[in-house]
Amino acid sequence: MTTTLSNERAVHVSPRATAAATFLRPAWLFPFALLVQLIAVRLNCGPYDEFLSLYGAERVLRGGLPYRDFWTMYGPAQFYIIAAFFKLFGVNALAGRVYDALIRAGIACACFVLVAMLAPRRWALVAFGAVLVWLTCIHVPAYNFPAYAALLGSLISAIFFARFLRNNDDTRMLFLSGLAVSVTATIRHDSGFYLCLAQLLMLAWVTVLKPSAIGVRIQALRDFGRLAVRYFAGVVLIAGPLYLWLLLRVGFHPLFYDLIYVPAVIYPKVRRLPFLSAEALSLLRHPLSWQGRLGLEAIVVVFPILAILSVFLCLLVTRRSNSRIFNATWRRQTFAMLLLLGILFFVKGLIRVSPIQMMQSIVVAVILITVLFGHRNRLGRLPRLSLYACAFFLALCSYPLAFHLLPYARHNLASLLHPQAQGSLFHDCHRPADLDRARCLELEPEVTAAVEDIERRTSPQDKIYVGSGHHDRLMLNDVRLYFLSGRSSITPWYDLHPGVQTTLSIQNEIIDAMRRNPPKVIVLNTAWDNPVEPNQGSVSSGVTALDNYIHSHYTQQKTYGSIAILTPRAPQQAALITVRR
Repeated sequence: MTTTLSNERAVHVSPRATAAATFLRPAWLFPFALLVQLIAVRLNCGPYDEFLSLYGAERVLRGGLPYRDFWTMYGPAQFYIIAAFFKLFGVNALAGRVYDALIRAGIACACFVLVAMLAPRRWALVAFGAVLVWLTCIHVPAYNFPAYAALLGSLISAIFFARFLRNNDDTRMLFLSGLAVSVTATIRHDSGFYLCLAQLLMLAWVTVLKPSAIGVRIQALRDFGRLAVRYFAGVVLIAGPLYLWLLLRVGFHPLFYDLIYVPAVIYPKVRRLPFLSAEALSLLRHPLSWQGRLGLEAIVVVFPILAILSVFLCLLVTRRSNSRIFNATWRRQTFAMLLLLGILFFVKGLIRVSPIQMMQSIVVAVILITVLFGHRNRLGRLPRLSLYACAFFLALCSYPLAFHLLPYARHNLASLLHPQAQGSLFHDCHRPADLDRARCLELEPEVTAAVEDIERRTSPQDKIYVGSGHHDRLMLNDVRLYFLSGRSSITPWYDLHPGVQTTLSIQNEIIDAMRRNPPKVIVLNTAWDNPVEPNQGSVSSGVTALDNYIHSHYTQQKTYGSIAILTPRAPQQAALITVRR
């Protein structure tokens, strides 16, 4: 089953064009993408997303197992990869930033390759630039967010699958595509599922559903089965043994609860956000203000819808064989696979709508639109207008990114040029030994003071607990304090999540762990005690067992802003308070 390529007219290529084509290759673009991220990197850090992966990686480095020694809704692979980076660069946040920069640079280069397969190379460069700007300059960068690594795996898989579509006899490419799906599924199992579904549907299209297969259905089914076996051999090669090993080591219930039940049943109820809230739209009244620019950036979640509608319009008006966008069948099939993948990624991000959660579909939408721009001369007036409208909307949403890029780039370059200045990168990268894990990061004074206080009161072998002001209603907790202080959690339930640690059974597990091995320090950060999101996470569960236990057995010693340091009460004091309650 070899796809016949269309005959292409030979053209003379000038030496200058050849040199430009040689330069514009991923081998050159990759270091450029790394350089851009280095210039525009955010040196501050948030309390949560970035440190979920860093803390889990450290636990793995110490011999811990995901789902047994710490709970997580993410696949296991990223923890092990970052743990390997810790081996290379030391246990610090900078190692995670290096890993993240490599992933984002890889995504931009993969976009270049995919567009270059379907459109002129200059449009591949446009896609590369647009994706790189969004990945680098987005207001909430969410470093080490596993969805980015899963997106890179998905795009690499799509490249291999496109090469199989170009030559159906080269089943090695099909196997490699499945292997990339396998890697993706070990990072984000949901992304791996959607990617596998899209490619299986395309595999059915090129075998069973193609017009020439109608009269030879049995042979077409055999072809599909033969190719599906080769594809699934790659899909299960890595993910199968890894998840089976975890199943045997961890057990069925923790694995099912963390990876299936919480994401499918609890997460949609307690984390769901409206597609475009009235509050977000109200920010657009003053688009030139800081809040207005954030509102412009936030509405980029509409871009995948506009892109998909524009794609369907272009395909509709060029459905006749004499006016098709692509002459080669494999290119049409590759484009259709990317369209299907973009739709599935969009559906996947609909629960918690934000630019970060929608980034997978946004990136695929950029690929689709730039490919169509490369063939706009074959389109009619109305499809071209729809493409221009999509481009204008994306440019409008991208306008605020310049206000994120320029200040950070100016600050970082000034730090490099003036290393002796106060607050320079040189000073931040040469922190005292007790803050070595925060090397090259800018910390708020209260966070620095809290980390130093935790380290004074405990030893590296001691375990602590970092919670919120109350545990009947949760938004998030300050996971960075675990990692920056180098102290592990007293309980596997270190990541506080509404619908999980707000339940009586999980709170009792945490209390039992505290009774068996009382932590020397409990840290409570009240900054997120009053979540106002329009979902069930903002509603109290009425369960206060953990709060009652903490306040009965611990007393506050120090406060640093919203961060309170608690230590155990004297036994007689704890008993007296318990009796009074």
